[in-house]
Amino acid sequence: MKTFFKRITGTRRQSVTPAPAVVAAAGCGCRERQQCKILIVSKGQEFSRGIADYAVDMACKTRSSLVALNIDESGRDFAGFRSQAERNIEYFNKKAADAGLTFRHEIQQGDENAIVARMHEKDPSFRYVMDDSAAVCKNRSSIPVYTRATLRAR
Repeated sequence: MKTFFKRITGTRRQSVTPAPAVVAAAGCGCRERQQCKILIVSKGQEFSRGIADYAVDMACKTRSSLVALNIDESGRDFAGFRSQAERNIEYFNKKAADAGLTFRHEIQQGDENAIVARMHEKDPSFRYVMDDSAAVCKNRSSIPVYTRATLRAR
């Protein structure tokens, strides 16, 4: 009986191998912290504080970086739209910096679906897309969040 237990315990010790130190973000296939990205889209010149807070919290939990995108779909006075959007991003930028997150701000003109699809083609590491459009988030009780699979279906 002693030999049997020695054989079992000896085999177990040899079969256990230490796990690598690199931890992947949940289901994203990311090997480094903040390799996955969350895209936050606003069809206006500014982001609400609610979406900024929510996006930073979600990025911390999913170990993602943030890309804030202001879209001008009107096509009128893009220079004015750009300068106002650059002034209005301060709260979002500070919130992300305080949390230690990588943050990038982009301002583009055109159709939302085309811009998001083009950005996803260039950089497939976008894991989630959040919509901060006033028409979609009137009551601010829920924030629409899409995944990559949903983006392909849109």
